[in-house]
Amino acid sequence: MGKKQTNKNIVINIAAFVIQLVIGLYTAPILIKSLGTESYGFIGLANDFVNYLTIITAVFNSVASRFIALEFSKNNIERAERYFNSLLATNIVLATCFGLFGLGTVVYIDRIFDVPAYLITDVRVTFAITFITFIVGVMSSIFNTAAFVKNRLDIQGYRNILQYVIRLSCIIGLLTLSQLHIYYVSIASLVAAIVVAIINVDVKRKYMPEVKISFEKASFSDVRVLASAGIWLAITNLSAILMRGLDLVVANKFLGAYDMGLLSVARTFPNSFTSAVATLAPIFTPVFIRLWAQGKNVELNEAIRSSIKTMGLIMIVPVSGFIVFSQDFYSLWQKSYSPAEIKIICVLSTITVMQCYFNSTTATMAQTSVVVNKLKLPVFVSFGCGILNLIVVFSLLKYTNLGIYSIVISSSVIMITRYILFNSYYAAYILKQSVLSFFKTCLYTWMTIPIQIVLMMSCRRMFNIHNWASFLISVAFAGVFGYIVELILIERRNSLVLIKKILGKVKPAN
Repeated sequence: MGKKQTNKNIVINIAAFVIQLVIGLYTAPILIKSLGTESYGFIGLANDFVNYLTIITAVFNSVASRFIALEFSKNNIERAERYFNSLLATNIVLATCFGLFGLGTVVYIDRIFDVPAYLITDVRVTFAITFITFIVGVMSSIFNTAAFVKNRLDIQGYRNILQYVIRLSCIIGLLTLSQLHIYYVSIASLVAAIVVAIINVDVKRKYMPEVKISFEKASFSDVRVLASAGIWLAITNLSAILMRGLDLVVANKFLGAYDMGLLSVARTFPNSFTSAVATLAPIFTPVFIRLWAQGKNVELNEAIRSSIKTMGLIMIVPVSGFIVFSQDFYSLWQKSYSPAEIKIICVLSTITVMQCYFNSTTATMAQTSVVVNKLKLPVFVSFGCGILNLIVVFSLLKYTNLGIYSIVISSSVIMITRYILFNSYYAAYILKQSVLSFFKTCLYTWMTIPIQIVLMMSCRRMFNIHNWASFLISVAFAGVFGYIVELILIERRNSLVLIKKILGKVKPAN
């Protein structure tokens, strides 16, 4: 449960994130060149549409790990077992309902979205497979609770790495076929999801054998307890959809399939950064829960400050690098696009990815509301931001000529404001700390952002980028240099101590 395990969890999950990026790098250009921008957009749209159902699953699943982990901390295995079986039974019922809903969606897909006639069959198959993949995930998600309870989230990283490798292998195999279809990506995801489901069941058997599967122990009252807490995080999911999850739908309905495709390409890597934050931030939560349950408030506050600096150290460098090198990256990655289209994609990506600066450094603090089970205010704030985003987006689309830029400008400005003004203050409030307790740590990390931008721009000027080799060399140089500077800036005291130790060992020549 200590620092060593947390660091291991972080390293493995970062590796999984990198592999996910590689898959996106490999598959997207091939699909876009072979199938077109419109086709590629529907892959993201199918995933977004299915993710809307997480609003329902979050009602029951979002806090299950916390409840089961707390019961294990109290050595109350019987109570944990009841929660587990109650949620398993609930997920089976939900999966059945989702299957029926998915069938109706697939049949009437051309009435729901603007789908070119030549793509209707492919889009139907893509949505059908995506629904099945989601259902498999719902059925198996409860088994992954064991990794959280035992603070073995490195297992989650290993599992994700295997999942991405399987996806990539399947995609490579399918792309060798004579005729390409957009649902090849969905097929690869389904195969990977089935493997992950098997692994989740095995992880539960190995790390949480005390909890036996028995539907006789399922209880409606326990489901109600989970739902009463989970409803707030479900509304948070709804808020996230209102903020970012509807962007492709809005683009499809108001601007057309082509603009939706450009936005889908532009958000691919910013969404990967967001996914990395969403994966890394909960890694600290098991430690927070343990310290909170044991009443170690001083240690908890210090752990939160440490997590802020750790997240900043991990994310600020790659986000800065992405912003500075995006023009070079997209020019090499998407050669089928014109310079004008590359420029649009770069601007959309840059505006979107800027959120990650502030999301990453406040994400672990947002976990404290789950730790202490005080979720109402964050939910109302998130929901208010989501509603405000829709109002602003529709207003910008109607009254300005910003077009597709309206979608990303609105969500980025609103979310950055929320991260800065709310997350750190609310974490301090519920933990009974001074309002600036955590904000000072965040502010210190944010002060490194302009330094990293200038640093990356300086590194960029040192290289003549004209192919992937020169790009990778320049990025590697900038990344190494950036992390050295970031480490010195964020861990200033420890860095000075280390430097003094090194200098102290250097004997002056006689």
